[in-house]
Amino acid sequence: MNLIQKIRNYISSCRWVVPITTQWPLFISYIVLIGWSSITQNIYARAFVIYLHAYIATAIVTWSKRSWVKVLIYIVAFILFFINASLKVNYDLEISPSVLMLLAETNAEESSEFLHSLLHTSTAWVIPALTVVFVVLVVIAEKKRTKGTLYLERKRPFRILSVFSGIMLTVGVIGSYCYIGLFQCKNPDDVSVWNLHMSYPSDALTRVVVALYDSHLAKKEMEGTALLAENVKSTKSDVEAKDSLNIVFVIGESYIKDHASVYGYGLNTTPFLLHEKKAGRLVAFTNAVSPYNFTTKVMRNLISTNSLEDGVRWSERPPLTAVFKRAGYFVSMYDNQRTFAFGATFTFALNSYLYAPRVLKVCYDRTNNNSFEYDGQLVDRYKRDFQEQHSHALTIFHLMGQHIEAVKRYPADRQFNHFSADSIRRKEPWMTEEMRKSIAEYDNATLYNDYVMKQIVSLYAHRNAVVIYVSDHGEEVYDYRASAGRKGSDDLKNMLYYQYSVPMIAWFSDVFKKKYPNKVQQIKASISKPFMTDDICQMLFDLGGLTSSPYYSAKHDILSKDYVCGKRIVNDKYNYDNIVRP
Repeated sequence: MNLIQKIRNYISSCRWVVPITTQWPLFISYIVLIGWSSITQNIYARAFVIYLHAYIATAIVTWSKRSWVKVLIYIVAFILFFINASLKVNYDLEISPSVLMLLAETNAEESSEFLHSLLHTSTAWVIPALTVVFVVLVVIAEKKRTKGTLYLERKRPFRILSVFSGIMLTVGVIGSYCYIGLFQCKNPDDVSVWNLHMSYPSDALTRVVVALYDSHLAKKEMEGTALLAENVKSTKSDVEAKDSLNIVFVIGESYIKDHASVYGYGLNTTPFLLHEKKAGRLVAFTNAVSPYNFTTKVMRNLISTNSLEDGVRWSERPPLTAVFKRAGYFVSMYDNQRTFAFGATFTFALNSYLYAPRVLKVCYDRTNNNSFEYDGQLVDRYKRDFQEQHSHALTIFHLMGQHIEAVKRYPADRQFNHFSADSIRRKEPWMTEEMRKSIAEYDNATLYNDYVMKQIVSLYAHRNAVVIYVSDHGEEVYDYRASAGRKGSDDLKNMLYYQYSVPMIAWFSDVFKKKYPNKVQQIKASISKPFMTDDICQMLFDLGGLTSSPYYSAKHDILSKDYVCGKRIVNDKYNYDNIVRP
């Protein structure tokens, strides 16, 4: 009898179900201990793969015929359950690359403080108690294992189990293709995209695998970025030290340009920006686009000195912060998304680039450690630190802006809860009252963003300062279809416009205007030029007097007479101008 025939006979005899019938306590325990978090999130998509995992565990025990193997699997299952459940209950976290990075950077004293705080939480007893209960149940089940096996191997239960398991395992094998996609990822950005679009089983074991693999990829990138940052060539600014120039770079979030009154929106969502524009201190660029509609990818290309038009990845050039710091600028980074969605792969991917220990040392003089509920609180934190005067300073603010769930981005008081569903006069057939309410909330978040900009600008009103604002990407909030967020669309023109066209604003103080009238004129002459925001570092270098830097490129500097805008390819595949502006 050949091998194929043996396999065929084995399958038809249903003896492959024996690992489940003989090791049913382990099978059930695996699903409960390791798979619970995955199944509760999306039982239909993930139960099949968890079933397959549990089957593999019992098959290993059955075919190895080693009792220590079973004990080892139980120990691993209980440890993973305890860690994942403790993180979830006490900190609303799960095993993730960010958690691994945090643990790796934690010293003995911090670990002791963490355990002390954990033991003194009101829910500290829940998971240990639950673990003890599960251990007792497993011991009881193992004692009754033989009796249970005899029942499961009766003719009728065995047939039912065989059919059910056959379906579950077949679909589970098909669903396991997600792991192939994971190991095809070449960098943390790829893992973020994979995680975003893949309904992968988020069981504790898979989370460990993803965390380890993502951390491995990030470590390689971090080493490269740190090396580039540490070896930045020195450049002397041609701005005189006595001028005490302040460059402020504000990065917004999910800002739809067409919802800003400074760009002509019907509701007055940007009263401060409009006031400054009328006073001649502000200009709004009209033709800026983002290279991506995904924060992590945008941020890396904003901060890096690469240019996508030249086919250069962000990881192949040093961060602009390192260049400014090496040139003698005091560099500050105040990031309100630093701890946002801490356990998410996209947060890890970005933070591993911006805040790796070696990068921190050579890129910043000061950073915030915590995020805040509202952007205004981040600015308040900065105000408390904003005491000393430096010869030159670069300050970067990364805001929450109008991030999804816009109603959570502004305080619920009368000043900012200004617009309501009644303010939205839209009459499309598909428009509902709930949609109008969402639009009003987004407009309120935009109004609050204007307030935050006022708070930032007021700090520099009497100083030599220029403020550059740009959003990471756009958004949709029922603007041309019954959809919000950043979903795909057959209407490619509108989709690209709303998700990739971004507001870009330059504000300059009266002191700056008086000192650099030619620079102000250059800014005003550039407002309608086509521009892709990954090149914004070149504009900042120009403003900071770093045009002699080897990282400066005049052809990518929107303020330069040598500026040439090449093809604006967004999301690595769409020619924005061919589709949106034919």
